[in-house]
Amino acid sequence: MTSEGPIRVVPITLDLVDDVVELERRCFSDPWSRGMFLSELEVGGGTYARGALVADKQGVERLVGYSFAVLVLDEAHLGNLAVDPGYRRKGVAQRLLGDLLTEARRNGVRRITLEVRGTNVHARTFYARNGFIDIAMRKSYYQNPVEDAIVMLLMLPGGQSA
Repeated sequence: MTSEGPIRVVPITLDLVDDVVELERRCFSDPWSRGMFLSELEVGGGTYARGALVADKQGVERLVGYSFAVLVLDEAHLGNLAVDPGYRRKGVAQRLLGDLLTEARRNGVRRITLEVRGTNVHARTFYARNGFIDIAMRKSYYQNPVEDAIVMLLMLPGGQSA
């Protein structure tokens, strides 16, 4: 819950895409394009796309975070999780990740991977607190600026060891 009210996690639909794109631009130096988000939504079956909404005092909801992942068989890849800078450290990322983990377990997922900038200490700490471990590095994975990515893995109960 934020100071304004509870966080509501909802599926991302086409009517939220422009808000997602705007938030993406505020959060990342190398943002995904609108077309990339639309492409993710068009994939269908394996796409997991959720937004975090918070209502103001008048009851008007606004998007304060989102996550996109792909679930295929017993694996998932978290491609993007972002939170509005003004809503960080208020439980938004935890709610989004918690929702993904619930959905992943429901679908028989046993391993979840993601990439994060090596210098993004806050994100790396957040994922480590949630059980993710570093398993690899991808050289020059990110652009603007060029930077290595740390690949992180979470094994869910019932899965095989890494």
